Amino acid sequence: MNIDAFWQSNRKFILGFVGGMIGFFILLSLIAGPASERFDTSSRSILRLKNSSSRSAQHSVTQVRDLEKKLEDLDNNIQTLTAAALPPFRARFQVPNGVAPAQHYLALTGELRDELIGWALRHNCTVDESLGLPSVSPSQLLSIEQHLRALDVIDRVVRLAIASGASEVDKIRISQQKRMRSGRNVSPLLITPVSLEVTFERVSVTPFLREVMREQNQGNSMGIASLEVLPPNQKKGEQRLLLDFEIGIMPQLEDQGGLE
Repeated sequence: MNIDAFWQSNRKFILGFVGGMIGFFILLSLIAGPASERFDTSSRSILRLKNSSSRSAQHSVTQVRDLEKKLEDLDNNIQTLTAAALPPFRARFQVPNGVAPAQHYLALTGELRDELIGWALRHNCTVDESLGLPSVSPSQLLSIEQHLRALDVIDRVVRLAIASGASEVDKIRISQQKRMRSGRNVSPLLITPVSLEVTFERVSVTPFLREVMREQNQGNSMGIASLEVLPPNQKKGEQRLLLDFEIGIMPQLEDQGGLE
């Protein structure tokens, strides 16, 4: 084939084709260049965002752990302060593991009545046989614990009174639980008021008062709210003391429904 003749015959077509190809590559470079740069820039931005999100997630986990640790420390502090400020709850009065609360309540209260009243009679002391307990036994766990805590304090006070020569411990009352209020603020503590009267006949009340104060000073709080020494009755040769207690507990959140 004669190339010169082919060129002469198709020169315009060849020049137009070559020119078109050159224009295509020039246009491609103009478009693809900035697009490639934008792609690279976007890729780098995505990578930075991914790294930033990863670091942020790690920081959030750390924050959550710190808050959990602070919450745990706060709970421990509350338990420590509660134990220091409220009357101790002795093991004998706590519901043992594996024992139904109502069963423990009935067994302990019956046992304690016999024990305290019998001991009091041997020491010429009369004790209110009800011990302030309700005629109908409580059935709810929180109510049972409140009465057992109150009974713990009553047991301690009655024993101190008998040992100090009291002739009578009467009018023992365990009142309905309440919450302490200060304006609009409500204390988380659930308070059980307890009251009783102690009578001393021809015996000084001083040893009993000294023992009560010693218990308080040794960190064995009784939750005393008030203590009143009435004037002595000269005719009967006796003197009475009126004692009021406030036995507080920190109920669990799930047990707080329906309480005042």
